Amino acid sequence: MLFALCLILLAMPAAAGERDADCGAFWVRPAVDVEGIMAPPRIDNSKSSDQIAIIARESGYSRSLRRASLLGLTYAFTGPSIAIETRYRKESDGRLCVRLERVKFTFGARSTDVYVARKYRPGSCAYNVILEHEMEHVRINERLVRDYIPKIEKDLAERAAAIRPFYHTDIKRAGQSIGNRLRFELEALLNEFNAVRLRENDIIDTPQSYAEIHARCRDW
Repeated sequence: MLFALCLILLAMPAAAGERDADCGAFWVRPAVDVEGIMAPPRIDNSKSSDQIAIIARESGYSRSLRRASLLGLTYAFTGPSIAIETRYRKESDGRLCVRLERVKFTFGARSTDVYVARKYRPGSCAYNVILEHEMEHVRINERLVRDYIPKIEKDLAERAAAIRPFYHTDIKRAGQSIGNRLRFELEALLNEFNAVRLRENDIIDTPQSYAEIHARCRDW
């Protein structure tokens, strides 16, 4: 799973009488913003079923291993990103008291490619039922992103609030440390999201569902 990290660093001069105050008193509850994204699907009718199977294998879709070729495929790139905003106060001894100010987390499908084998031309019965099936995958992914926004937001808010101000000599490295910690702590929930997503999609990818799709058309 790819993960992008962005840092925003803000300085706050120490107020009179606060230079020797405990760094922990600098804490405020961090603002947390979670955004779920679902890129509009792009329909690709230019590849053969064997080429679609190759895409499935290279992307790690296990169902491709059970079939020599695929008539359709929905491939969504899900690369989460986290942006960290910190604020710091410089103490009289030169140390930096750093706190987490804001977190923005983005996840979901940054791109979605829907493939229909080029053997089946737009307007044909086979093309239509394949596309209908693949768009059901898109709807499943969109629903799960919506379902997980409040779960991730709650988890992230608790974890962000638990990060108390600390002393550091390098503000950039301090921000990276916070980002790395949050990425690690979110990993279990993101793994759960991906496992649920794969399981829910597998529900409509069964020999029975393929047989039902095939029975709807005669132009295979």
